Amino acid sequence: MREQIKAGFKDMGKSAWSSAKNFGYIGGIYAGSECAIEGFRAKSDLANGVAAGCFTGGFLARSAGPQAAAVGCAGFAAFSAAIDAYMRMPSDDKAADPII
Repeated sequence: MREQIKAGFKDMGKSAWSSAKNFGYIGGIYAGSECAIEGFRAKSDLANGVAAGCFTGGFLARSAGPQAAAVGCAGFAAFSAAIDAYMRMPSDDKAADPII
């Protein structure tokens, strides 16, 4: 029983490390492209995230062909737009405002 649990945790650690590397790779591509686009456009708006999402999705799916790259571009752009729009929503938390 002990050996089985030990082996299970070992496999889980390998899987977690692999997932972390993949997430870091995707995040690095997205953040780098968003930063480059924002610097090029000299604006900070929703379009930067959408363009960076499209680039990231297309780049990750490039080896599967142009159709997969287009689907990856559209999917990542839509997800990026949804998350960015949510993060840009005004906060309803008024407790932080001082009352004078």
